[in-house]
Amino acid sequence: MEKNTSYKIVILGAGNVGYQLAWHLHNSGHQIVQIFSRHLPSAKWIGNLMDIPCTTSINEITDDADIYLISVNDDSIQEVAQQLHLKDKVVAHTSGAVPMKILDGVSTNYGIFYPLLTLSRNVSVDFSVMPVCLNGANDFTRNTLTSMAETLTKKIVVVDDEKRLAIHVAAVIANNFTNHLFSISQMILEKTGLSFEILKPLINETVRKIQNHDPLNVQTGPAVRHDEHTIEMHLKFLKEDGRFSEIYKMLSDDIQKYSKH
Repeated sequence: MEKNTSYKIVILGAGNVGYQLAWHLHNSGHQIVQIFSRHLPSAKWIGNLMDIPCTTSINEITDDADIYLISVNDDSIQEVAQQLHLKDKVVAHTSGAVPMKILDGVSTNYGIFYPLLTLSRNVSVDFSVMPVCLNGANDFTRNTLTSMAETLTKKIVVVDDEKRLAIHVAAVIANNFTNHLFSISQMILEKTGLSFEILKPLINETVRKIQNHDPLNVQTGPAVRHDEHTIEMHLKFLKEDGRFSEIYKMLSDDIQKYSKH
């Protein structure tokens, strides 16, 4: 198939990733021919939005598509894959951690299509800045997935399972763990009647700074300065919630261990 061809695509999974892929691939000129989900309301929510047929039955999945994207949660990929028999159709899952080989037997043309961006159903996303990490069991699969990816972004990286896993681990720490720390910060502030809004300029500046500097080299705060009295004051403040104080102490110790300062 030629680059930037319009593909017929089936999306298996109607969660955050499935929704965002369906929406952006649809808007990029592809035809989403079907949505599969074991949760019919989720599938219908996407289907009604873009006039796409939906099903909750694996047996009803059409064979009239070029590409099948499995975007169910990681623990369900094998279960879904074992029920699919797609011959030579291109099939890929969207996980950052699950090995590509799990799709061996589903089709001769199987691969990975991992969008490296935090995706939520109710938050708009600029796919043009998003890296897509992909791979395929053969050149045809890689070329087809690359062609589809090129309609979404120019940032395409072909990676093996080991490198994709490293990317996924790093992404979880940088995104999911950081977001959890934002949640803790919000809880601490709101407990004293303050708004999380006061931290947003600081968060934005932190993210801006690492665009041009290694994070390790621009680390600031009481831990890197070894302000032990301040750290003790913070731990005392947090002592009512042991979870927060443990996280604070663990991260402070780690900063002191690895910081170049």
